[in-house]
Amino acid sequence: MSDLDFERKIIRVRQSVDSATRRIQACKSNASVADVPMPPQLETRLLRHIANRRSEADLLFVNERRRPYSANKLREKQLHPLLIRLGIPRGGFHAARHGATSEMLANGVAPTVVQKQMRHSDARITLGIYGHVVGNVQRDAVEKHAERIEKYSVQ
Repeated sequence: MSDLDFERKIIRVRQSVDSATRRIQACKSNASVADVPMPPQLETRLLRHIANRRSEADLLFVNERRRPYSANKLREKQLHPLLIRLGIPRGGFHAARHGATSEMLANGVAPTVVQKQMRHSDARITLGIYGHVVGNVQRDAVEKHAERIEKYSVQ
């Protein structure tokens, strides 16, 4: 649990789990190792999870054998049923990551901030993968820009 710092409200990402072997390993790149902010909503849920868990394993989320969950089983047994209950089309964990990244960019969060949060080595990766135009974002941006210009125009 040393990766959770509730006092400073950060999560330290220092390791990953190999999806095939479920062995703990180093992160895939130096950029993947990072401290990321822990929003209050997540803090509340993490504290509740810690209080209710039955295992004293070093990992936060483990199966009955105290091993990391299989990504396939987690997706099949937890994520997909949740998405069905919420009326959201089936997707995987990467789809949620993609959605969060795209939303941050669409809401005007600086690409370098999104890059840090997603732990990419370069903001160009973030923009190249996630920087596509979503819905009416381009139209909204152009209209807002035109409104700002119009405010100062001479009639």
